Amino acid sequence: MKALISFTRFLDQINRRLGDWFVSWIMLGIIGVILFEVITRRFIGSPQIWTQEIITYLFCAHFVLALGYTLHFKDHVVADVLTSLMPKKVQVVLETITYFFFIGIFLYVMTPTAIKFSERAWRYGERAATSFNSPIYLVKVLIPVSLILLTIQLVAILLKNGLFIFGGKKIEE
Repeated sequence: MKALISFTRFLDQINRRLGDWFVSWIMLGIIGVILFEVITRRFIGSPQIWTQEIITYLFCAHFVLALGYTLHFKDHVVADVLTSLMPKKVQVVLETITYFFFIGIFLYVMTPTAIKFSERAWRYGERAATSFNSPIYLVKVLIPVSLILLTIQLVAILLKNGLFIFGGKKIEE
């Protein structure tokens, strides 16, 4: 039992640390590039062709890498009008079933597809059809990475919920 609790805490820490450090810093990078663009465009009068693409790629990285982090804190949109009136154990059972079927099936279908998608982009050295001609394959690799991080967090939540349902043990963050 202690080993399982330690394992779930380890899984939680992967997304938590990645979110606290890396994903948060990506947002500062986005702000920095936007600030640079505003200064060069408005004050120097020399807009850069690469800033819009970089902002888009950074935002995509921020969005997809935050999936597991957001699930860790259960900050995704949830309509729990009816379930909030039920006993805690019933809420956890329903959450487990819902997460397993909806997120689990989504991950089961999308992860292999995303791996093939990014592998193809990497193999061809896919680049943007813009004047900046940036490498897209670097960004596309983040899609399966984020799905794997989401899978890790889903496993952690399902294990924690199982410990609560069958053992009555609530694991604190």
